[in-house]
Parts: sequence; structure tokens; C-alpha cells
Amino acid sequence: MEIEDDLGGERIMTEIDSCTHSTLSSYSPERPLILWTDFPPDMGGGGAVILDDLIAPKERAKIVWISPLPPRKPIEGHFTAQAGSFGRRGGVGRSLFLDNTRFSGDLARETLEIAKQKNARAIWVLMHGAGVSVASRLARTSPLPLHLTVHDDPAFGVALRSRRYLALVPYIENRFRLALKHAKSIDVISESMAERYKRRYGVESSVVHRGLDETIAPSIEYDRSREGLTVGVLGSMYHYHQLPILGRAVADAAIRNGVSPRIVMIGKGFAERFRRDMKGKIEVEITGHIAEEQAIDRLRRCFLVYLNYPFAAIDSVLRQTSFPTKLTTYLKAARPILVHAPAKTSLSPLAQYHDYAYMWNNLDPQSGSEILTRLWNDDRTVESRHERANEVRERFFHPQRNRSELFRMLNNLVEPDSY
Repeated sequence: MEIEDDLGGERIMTEIDSCTHSTLSSYSPERPLILWTDFPPDMGGGGAVILDDLIAPKERAKIVWISPLPPRKPIEGHFTAQAGSFGRRGGVGRSLFLDNTRFSGDLARETLEIAKQKNARAIWVLMHGAGVSVASRLARTSPLPLHLTVHDDPAFGVALRSRRYLALVPYIENRFRLALKHAKSIDVISESMAERYKRRYGVESSVVHRGLDETIAPSIEYDRSREGLTVGVLGSMYHYHQLPILGRAVADAAIRNGVSPRIVMIGKGFAERFRRDMKGKIEVEITGHIAEEQAIDRLRRCFLVYLNYPFAAIDSVLRQTSFPTKLTTYLKAARPILVHAPAKTSLSPLAQYHDYAYMWNNLDPQSGSEILTRLWNDDRTVESRHERANEVRERFFHPQRNRSELFRMLNNLVEPDSY
């Protein structure tokens, strides 16, 4: 049974359904589920983080994981595909272009061979990178039922925004369409993505987010005198040009309020370029790549954290259908969020949490400065936002609900009488 909540239409399941599909009951180590991803299990990034949180350790033994790239260290139950460019080159370099085109048929055949060897019952593909073409091949040739997961639209959310793969947009969408239409079930990352695929491809899908098991702990009260006006930025940005706009807004707000400005860049990305371009107008602290727990600790000591989507027309599908994984890390920091994005994106529902998420809907640094100044002069901003963060967690990232919805679809790939 499905019901709709009153905060934007996210589909949620009843407690009865959650209990029914709490495990991958249709599978076992002797009759596993094949999972195909473009990355190995231990690689960082949003897709890997989502899967890691959804698949409990006890369920891993029921899954055979295949990827065209190897993990850093051998992982039980993982196979590195040999039919792709990495395997053909003896482990020296990889061509995503070739894996998506010339070698996709061979990768699909290898997947079916492994599935036969392992006596697998079904196949699950993450539609990212070469997974799109491999899934389209499997959709036409596999005797096993197919489930697909989509976190970013492969054609218009990824390839269209890439100079390298721009010419492949029609090809990728064609492969994507074929796979969706032949899949037995599909999960997507947002309600707007589900609506788009129903309109464009005529397919039904369910929304599945990352699951956050622990409630959000309170952050310490923000220390204005020690930290000044500090804004935290996690991970990579979609485009560089929004960073200088943020920098100018922070610098101006700091001047208005007579405090020191700082932006903390967690990761690398554009960090060094940004530091050079700011020319000392603000302090740019660069942590480099650090573990999530370390990142959360640093973000907890920021005045607020910055979450953005790009404004360009070419990015419209991305911002309307994707849902940033970094939001979950921001929730754990329990600090206010500055959302810098156009109106009507997948982040728009956050505006309902008006004393937690603050919307900056244009590219004017002065507008950003005014928001920061208003918050700086509001004594409540120094307080922990863990209660509001938990409300967002319950709405989007409830662990049992998201796992149960995913496991329901995966279990239903196999007919009940064949369990």
C-alpha cells in the first residue's frame, strides 16, 4: 500500500509493507542477485554512498557485484568485468566511451555468464556510465528479470553537460529508453524524476533515497567570536561560476557586520582556483578529501553550509530531477543550509523548513549578502538545527522506508511461487 504525505507528494509505504520487505528474502548466497555498477563497491561518490547505506551487511552475501573497474582491495562477492576496456588493456587505463559503445555487448554477455555460473535469479543495474548501454543489452537478451536504479539522468543530466559526451546524448537516451521500457521495475531519486519518466517514456517508478539510520545529534552553539562568518562547502560544484558569487556575498556580509570571512572547502574540485581568484578577500580553508565523519565535524563548526544547483538552461533536467547526496551529510552537521538554486528545483521542498533552509534564488551577490546579514543578526542562527534536520531526515531519508521500498521491488523480480 502507498500513501502520499502532505509535504510535497513523496510516496511513502505503510508500516505493514515496511516489515514485509525488510530483507532480500527472494535471494540467498546460492541463488543471488546480480548488481552491475560502473564503479567498484569501495569507490566514493554519491551512488556508492547510497548503495552502501541501503544494502545492509547481512544482505551483501545475497548479492554478486560486478563492475568494469576493480576495488582497491579484493572484496568477497565482487567480480571485475574482463570484457570492458580496463580488462582488455590488462588493467592499464579505461575508456568509458568504448565501454558504453563497442564493448557494451561483451560486458552484457559476460554478466549473463557470471549470472549463470552463480545460479542468479535476477539482475539489478545502476544506470550510470556504461551501465546504461549494458542495461539496454541485457533488456533485450537476458532471460532474468531486470531492475534499474537512476540517480542522475544519463542523457540530459550528465552527457548533455559534458563536452566529451555531448555528441552521444541521442545514443545514450535511446539506450536509456530501451532499458527503462523493458525493465520489470525501476527506482529513481526524486518524485520529479519519476514524473518526467512517466511523461517521456511511459514507465512507472518508485522513489528511493539514501537511508540515514541514526537520528541527528545536536551541534554545539556556533562560536561567532572564534569562527567569524564561516560557510561550509562540501564536495564538488556543478560549475565554477557560482563559487565566486558566493565568495563576494560572504565578503560583503562580513564587511557589513565587521567580522572575518571564511569559506571551508571540503574536498578539492575548484578549491585552489577559488582561493587564487579571491585574492585574500576572504580566507579559503581547504581540507582536501576527508572521511565523512571528519567532514561532519568541520561542518558543525560553520555558521551555515552551502548547497547549490546550477542556473543555466542546459542544467534544467539535472536540477529538476536529481537530488544531491551531500544533503545527507549536511543534515548530520545540524547547521542551517543556504540553498543557492533557481526556483522550482528538486530542492524547492526544503523551503518549507523556513528556519532551517534559506533560499537564494538568483545570481546576485548582494542578495546572498543580505540573507547572510539577516541570519548573522538573528541570535537563533547560532543554535543547533538538529530538530529540523531530523524532520528532513524523516521525510526523505527514513532508513526502513527506503530499504523496504527498494527490497520490495527487488524481491518482486522473482515470482512468489518460485521462491
